Amino acid sequence: MKRLEEKLFKHYIGYLDERDEYQQSVIYKTLAKVNMYSFYLISILMMGSLVFDSINHRFTFGTVALFFIQQFNAYYISIKLRKSGVDETEFYDNTTYLLQLKKLKKQAVMAGIQWGLWMLIMMDYIFPALEGEQIRIDLNSVIIWTCGGAFFGGAMYLFGKLKIKKVDNN
Repeated sequence: MKRLEEKLFKHYIGYLDERDEYQQSVIYKTLAKVNMYSFYLISILMMGSLVFDSINHRFTFGTVALFFIQQFNAYYISIKLRKSGVDETEFYDNTTYLLQLKKLKKQAVMAGIQWGLWMLIMMDYIFPALEGEQIRIDLNSVIIWTCGGAFFGGAMYLFGKLKIKKVDNN
């Protein structure tokens, strides 16, 4: 795998000789930034493609391909960071750890509210409007997306808590 990575770097970056540590860190930092930008660009393109598919009442390969590219990217990064252990944050005192947990709870609640509200708007208002269907938001939809948002927020809290570790000095 390391050899393939070196070949891809040489082809993609265009260098022939070995690089020193500073140059390698700049290359890695640039590639990481490009990866973040491309992740959001793919998200926007995927949403646009999904809207286009809804308007035309068909499901195209482009939407599915963008979804799988984005999922591969997200899972690859998550797995590599998890294996290397750099996604964990260690806390040595109880006060900072509890403050971080409180902050994580707030973020998880906000993520759940945003997700539930966004899904309610998208699924019950925007997509029906694009497809020419009747727009209706009833209590059943609100309950479903509220429960979905609570589940999403809870899952985000649990995943976030897995990345926080309290280290005992004893």
